[in-house]
Amino acid sequence: MLWFLGGKKGPAKSESVSLEVVDPRDIDGHCLITGNLQIRGDVYFSGQLRVDGRIDGKVSVFEGGKGQLIVSKGAVINGPVYANTVLVDGTINGPMDVEEKLECRPNAVIRGRVIYGSMHITDGAKIEAQCQQRTTITQTTTSSEDNTISTPLLATRDVTSKLSE
Repeated sequence: MLWFLGGKKGPAKSESVSLEVVDPRDIDGHCLITGNLQIRGDVYFSGQLRVDGRIDGKVSVFEGGKGQLIVSKGAVINGPVYANTVLVDGTINGPMDVEEKLECRPNAVIRGRVIYGSMHITDGAKIEAQCQQRTTITQTTTSSEDNTISTPLLATRDVTSKLSE
């Protein structure tokens, strides 16, 4: 019997391998929920998550993490969505909190309350939602010249739109 390892004949040498346990919130990667997959329950991610299938539950970046959500044409999310950026060409039924940019492609259907940093809507997208733009304002309180406290506030602008076919 011949053993091959690295092009050499002979049995493989036993080596000590150290596996580090890593918190999944510290790993940014690309995740895919395929078109033939349906998930019932909450999904947490960091990095990029592309949904081609269906999720019945909350979709959120890990606390303190950053993430981009892509909802492909034909994909459906029934539940709240929390992400830094979201690109939608499928359907989202539920409230959304998008820290930065929300992009709605021609096949997008969004139903629910939406809070966003900036939004781009392409012709054909259907938005049946109460929309509020997130604006950060800094309120400064000074008790002395050496002690300044800044508190970010959320200022919103109501925009309700329903785009017809």
